[in-house]
Formats: sequence, C-alpha cells, structure tokens
Amino acid sequence: MERQQHRADVVIVGSGYGGSIAALRLAEAGVDAVLLERGRRWPVDEAGDTFATQTAPDGRAAWLSETSPLTDAKLDVYTGVLEFVEGSGMNVLAGTGVGGASLATNGTMCEPSAELFHRTLGDVLDHREMSERWYPQARELIGCEPIPDDVYQSEFYRSARSFADQLDKAKIPWGKVDLAVDWDVVRQEMAGTRVRSQIDGLNVFGVNSGAQRSLDRTLLARAEASGHIEVRPLSVVSAVRPADGGTGYHVDYESIDERGEVRSRHRITATRLVLSAGTLGTNRLLLRARASGALPALHGALGTRVGNSEVITARTGMAENNPRQGGPAAIFAQDWQDNPLGPVSLLNFPWPDAPEGEGWTTTIGAVPAPALGAFRYDPDKDDVVLDWPADDPELARAQSAITHTLDRLNEANPGTRTAFSRIGTTGGNVVGGVPLGTVTDDAGRVNGYRGLYVVDGSLLPGTGVPPALTVAAVAARVTSLLVHDLVRPR
Repeated sequence: MERQQHRADVVIVGSGYGGSIAALRLAEAGVDAVLLERGRRWPVDEAGDTFATQTAPDGRAAWLSETSPLTDAKLDVYTGVLEFVEGSGMNVLAGTGVGGASLATNGTMCEPSAELFHRTLGDVLDHREMSERWYPQARELIGCEPIPDDVYQSEFYRSARSFADQLDKAKIPWGKVDLAVDWDVVRQEMAGTRVRSQIDGLNVFGVNSGAQRSLDRTLLARAEASGHIEVRPLSVVSAVRPADGGTGYHVDYESIDERGEVRSRHRITATRLVLSAGTLGTNRLLLRARASGALPALHGALGTRVGNSEVITARTGMAENNPRQGGPAAIFAQDWQDNPLGPVSLLNFPWPDAPEGEGWTTTIGAVPAPALGAFRYDPDKDDVVLDWPADDPELARAQSAITHTLDRLNEANPGTRTAFSRIGTTGGNVVGGVPLGTVTDDAGRVNGYRGLYVVDGSLLPGTGVPPALTVAAVAARVTSLLVHDLVRPR
C-alpha cells in the first residue's frame, strides 16, 4: 500500500485536553495545524443512542477489543471510546475518540491545595502562578460549574446529599465540585425530554443526552470553526522521527475504518510537532522512537515517574439513599488536614449495580501516592508496558490513609461499614512518563529536539486529586509558550 505524502506547519497528535487547548490557542493566533486523532467522532443527536451504556455494553465501549475491564460482556470489535492495556501490577485505560478522555469521564475539575500541589509536582511549576492564572483559565475554557441547587435538591441526587450529611457528621470538609456538565440538559433529563444519562449514572462510556461538555463540542469545535484547524479522525499515528535534512518531523499514520481496517497509509511532514496523545499514547510514541533510533537523544528519564492516584470505595449501612442515581460526582470530600497518614480526596458517584433498598455510597477519589511506575518499550509487542510496584510500602501507606478516612465516616455514622476500598489497579487517572523539567523544559519543549513539544498528562507525575483540571491548566500554560514560539520564534 503506497504511503501518501503531506506537509503541514504544525501537527498535533491527540485531541484530549492538551490537544484541544493547543488547537484552540493556535487557531486564535492564526496558525494553521492538522490534528490527528486515532478515534472516531461521536456526534450526540436527539435519538440519544450515540454511546454504549453499562446496562447495554457493545463494541462502542472498547478500542478494537472484544473485552473491557468495565464489563463482562463479549464485545464486537470496534473503534470504541476506551483502550485497555494490560500492564505489570497496573493496567491502563485511555480515552479514544475526538475529544479524548473528556467523552467518557465524570468531568470532575478538582484543584489541589498548595500543599498537595507541591507534594506531587514539586517546584517545576509555580503554584501561585498556576492558581492565579492557569487554573482559572482552564475552568473558563472547559466551562465547568458545580451542581445547581435545584438539581441537587431533587430526588435524583439524594445520594449526594446523603454523602454530604455523612461528611458533616464526621467533620470532614467538603464542597460542590466543578463539573464539565451542561446542567440545562440534566434538567431536561429530569423532565423526561432528553434520554436519561447523567441522572441514572450512565456515563462511563459517554453521555447520550449531550449533558457532557466534551471537548469535541466545545473547545475543539471552536478551533475547527476558525478554519485554521483540520481534524483527521481515525488516524492512528505509528511513528515519529526527524525529517530528512533535520528540519521538522515526519509523522507516519494509518487511516482506518470503524472496524480497525487500514484504508490508507500516510506520512505528514511538519515544521513543529505537538504530542498530546495522552499519557499512554505519548509514552508509546516517544519510547518507540527512542528504541528504533529515530529519537536517540531522548532523556533517560523518559517513561519514569508514572503515578496513579485513583481510589475506589463503597460503604453501606446508611438509610436508603437512591444510590443508583445522581451523576456525575457532585460532592468533593477533602480530608487533607486531619488525616495523619496523608490527604485523601473522595467524590461520590452513582453506581447502577448498587443494591436496591439499601443505603450505599460509592466514591472515586485520589491520594498523593508516589509516582513509582515506569513505562518500558516491549519490542515483541512493539508497544509499551507499565510496570507498577503494587507491593511497595508507600502504596500500602496511601491505602491506610484511605482506610482512616472511611473509618472516621463509619464511626461518625453508626451502622455504616466499608464494603470495599482499594487503590485502583486499572488506572483511568494514570499520568506521567515525560517529566516536565527533565525530559522537557518547563514549557513542554522536548530537550534535544527543537520544534517537538509535549502538551498532556504525561508531563505530570500526579496531582493528589483527579487530574483533569491540572492537565488542562498545565496545557493552557504550555500552549501559551508554544504559541509564542510559533508567532515569535526564539
């Protein structure tokens, strides 16, 4: 199959928070760019059946696989919304599709405290600069806000109110978390004029009502409307390397159909290359390039400082509280000061399989677990594998911190007990591998390779809270410097 040749000023790989913010800012500066996204578009329409659901999973739930850790069903092979990669001690979930992980997440936008920020990110970034400029800019770009009171007080969100009451009794601070949600659409779900999605917790594989403020419908749509950004879906990048003559980069990719069949092969040559393929995708491309000799000077720390802060818990024994409804997460518990074993963050979320007729609270959260993981390139698989030391004592301490928080909740709410609690072994919040300030400079420029940038969660070893807002804030900062480089080259 002949490889088709193309040229572009800028190529962006990936359309998650980093790629979409980069695309928008470049478009606003009048810079033309091509954005390559391996997944398909997921347009939400009035039929309300764009995505698979937990109650009716199919191939739309997984990236070219018959299986997913999120369902026991055998799936048809399709370019679905989540890729699953098995690792050693830790498996990885990665979003696929135009809009990346924003398609299939709770959309929780959590800002870490100054202490958590320094604990996980060190001094590479200035916390005051981030909190005064880049976190607010990220919130504005995403368009997030907490749950409105009329929605919160409805029958659908009784479980959220129950969780807040339990936290009050335990004297654990909490607040309403910012969410990338269109609450008017949630109100339409409640009124029966839109398909029920968020209110029934059916959001793991995408939100069929359109209530999710996913990037394909917000930032990326604005970038495309400018005429400066061309998005090419179903474009799977396999390799990157310096262009002949040393100016710019060759990017090899395959155009596939929705069943994964290759339709054509391409090489696009760009003056500047922006990698925003997410933690898994960016590590995959860079480690493969180093192993092949295409980018041999990449720093030895590439692939290291990988973190996963994700915590899953459930408690039962409280009064019946409608635990199957009321999504996405609304209440943000912040046990950051009084836990002697370390700060713990918990966000309630509905669980469609929660026992009927019982009180039940499921949470997803985070602890600032150390970034002990490492990606390595496996030549037999021609892919990366994540090595995670699941038995490390530091992780056991983090688990003990979670247990301490849950024990406080149970003690303050007699009759309640913990049903399960664990640091996730299938990470949807895995970040790191391309340490900011080491593999790149503090602006995301890859050291040793002029014109090569990284703008995604792979720059961060962790955040101590669910990472989406920090990923977006860092992307906003890095992208501002990228635009400066392009408009006024150094």
